[in-house]
Amino acid sequence: MRIVIAGSSGLIGTALRRSYAADGHTVIRLVRREPTAADERRWDPTASPDSGLLSGADIVVNLAGAGLGERRWTRAYQEVLRRSRIDTAHSLAVLTAQADPQPRILLSASGMRYYGVDRGELELTEIADSARSGFLPDLTREWERATEPATIPVCHLRMGLVLAREGGVLPQLLPLFRKGLGGRLGSGREYWSYVGLTDAVRAIRFLAESPGARGPYNITTPNPVRSIEFTRTLARVVGRPAVLRVPTWAMRLALGKVAPEVLGSLRVLPARLTEGGFRFTQPELNQVLRHELVRR
Repeated sequence: MRIVIAGSSGLIGTALRRSYAADGHTVIRLVRREPTAADERRWDPTASPDSGLLSGADIVVNLAGAGLGERRWTRAYQEVLRRSRIDTAHSLAVLTAQADPQPRILLSASGMRYYGVDRGELELTEIADSARSGFLPDLTREWERATEPATIPVCHLRMGLVLAREGGVLPQLLPLFRKGLGGRLGSGREYWSYVGLTDAVRAIRFLAESPGARGPYNITTPNPVRSIEFTRTLARVVGRPAVLRVPTWAMRLALGKVAPEVLGSLRVLPARLTEGGFRFTQPELNQVLRHELVRR
């Protein structure tokens, strides 16, 4: 197969392209700079689309977007976050509609904050309503709507907290926990909905090859945990105590405007994935952490 990926240098994009390449598939990477390798194609999602970019593509995957945790959320950076997601999703949707022949499917990243910034203990499947306020809920709704020009099936990948050795939250926590300085974050009662990088890649590939797949899919394990259980499990896996506590007020002070958006409780369940026959290889948190810490 021929797979075109936008956002191929990010955490999930890198793992996905390596997975496809290892199985002998052709992967084309869309980049915004001058190409430096044979598998790269330059594009500008804000310019007039070049339908030739998707020539011969079977599957198109959009994982592009500026990092949520890379900078403080000033008004200017919020606009960077919006444009890097919405422009890319819209441009790829237009490209798939113009391509001849058309790809079979477009898989476009989204996020679990579609459901809100804090929904307490409510179990959230794909039929749950979206929150009506908050920067990230607003952004994810726009992100998903941006794919409307597509005339092929579109899957919206509502990603949970991706746990991986190479990036995301885990490398930020590990140094502290390995020194015995880890501990409870906030109240400890907030639900964290997560997925291991390996299963995130497997889920994307599963949907890409599933007849009839379209619409939203929660990419999270079936077993979200409270934040206190997350920190206790991580401490157990690294073999160090975790007796400290970072109070909520301190986290809000450190994180600024982003705090309410990332500290709230979301108990997200992958109902459509599991109903479609997908089986997680690491459905439990201790399995994900042990796998990620020993994976080569």
